[in-house]
Amino acid sequence: KIAFRHILKNKTSSAINITGLAIGMTACLLMLQFVSFELSYDQFHQNSDRIFRVVNDRYQNGQLVQHGTITYSGVARAMKEDFPDEVETYSRMEPFSNLIFIHGEKKTEETGLAVDNTFLSMFSFPLLAGDGNNALSQPNTTMLSEKLARKLLSNNASPEELIGKMVNIENDSLPYKVTGIFKTVPENSHLQFDFLLSYVSLYSGGNGQWATADHDFTQSDFWHYIQLKPGVNAKALNAKLADFGKR
Repeated sequence: KIAFRHILKNKTSSAINITGLAIGMTACLLMLQFVSFELSYDQFHQNSDRIFRVVNDRYQNGQLVQHGTITYSGVARAMKEDFPDEVETYSRMEPFSNLIFIHGEKKTEETGLAVDNTFLSMFSFPLLAGDGNNALSQPNTTMLSEKLARKLLSNNASPEELIGKMVNIENDSLPYKVTGIFKTVPENSHLQFDFLLSYVSLYSGGNGQWATADHDFTQSDFWHYIQLKPGVNAKALNAKLADFGKR
């Protein structure tokens, strides 16, 4: 009663104080939510503490001229061969944007990745259908997000109905077999994609025309991720990469 009477007696100052307190609490909650979301990036992967992205620094005359994530297709495989006691596995990636997917009368333009078959064992992206261990082991196979699958199906159809079906992608002469459906990638993943193509499709199979995607040190268009063995010190491995780069 005393507090309520005080508020009524000092309406202006009470309104200012209560409004200020409400704004301050709201701002704090929003900042807490923002920071929590930023810190959650890629933490949902089961092996997140052992997965590392390979970055490429280019020097000319001792000066750093480029810092980026694209490098040669042979890098991850060479790291696995040079550091067998440290590197457990790897996944190469080639990003694709604005690829047109066609299934029957349905057509949609999407962004995705060509990845090694190891991708889904390294990264914990949940599947709705399909076998993550070998879904991308063969040429001309693809996995679709739940969102993309619904775009290619008629209303009320289940995304799983596309498993085993064929979809056409842009101008490739042969269609791709759908081998899996994964849940739409969460916003707190730095990798964003709506389809996965088998990486082997780039250099073998009916549509494989990109020989340098297999093991090459001339074209730097590829992303690489490595997973270290348990207990491996990442900083110690990183210190060895200067000599690795020279080799």
